[in-house]
Amino acid sequence: MSTTITGRLNKPASQFQAGDYQGFGVRLGVKYYDRETKQEEWTNYQAVLFTKSPTQTNFYQQYLIEGAIIELTAEKQQIKSYDGQNGLMLSIDLLDAKLGFLGMSAPKQQQSNQQAQPQNNQQQQNRPAQQQNNQQFSDNFDNSDMPF
Repeated sequence: MSTTITGRLNKPASQFQAGDYQGFGVRLGVKYYDRETKQEEWTNYQAVLFTKSPTQTNFYQQYLIEGAIIELTAEKQQIKSYDGQNGLMLSIDLLDAKLGFLGMSAPKQQQSNQQAQPQNNQQQQNRPAQQQNNQQFSDNFDNSDMPF
């Protein structure tokens, strides 16, 4: 059974060389409401995307940056534990992850400026539908307080 996770990168992807491949490590947090503690909690995910293609390497370097919204799909998962700054941390590794969606989030200041301007509606009508969807999608992610 495959798992699909969508979230915002709070940090750019880490890059490393793995033989002939370039690796890009990404970490996502997904917020949920825990009924037992009656608080919002986080599930941490991490994955590595590999490429040999110089074009795809450049694409990842340009777009796997802070604020990017990505969707990852993986067939297998593995639970990892490590000592973090706040004690024991758990993370779910998405094994052999594939990038399904990549969108950019507008900066908070730009979003609030757009809402304050009366011509905002006209500007959105001139945008292609995909950009409008990306903007609406990114507005739903306020992960500024992610634990990592």
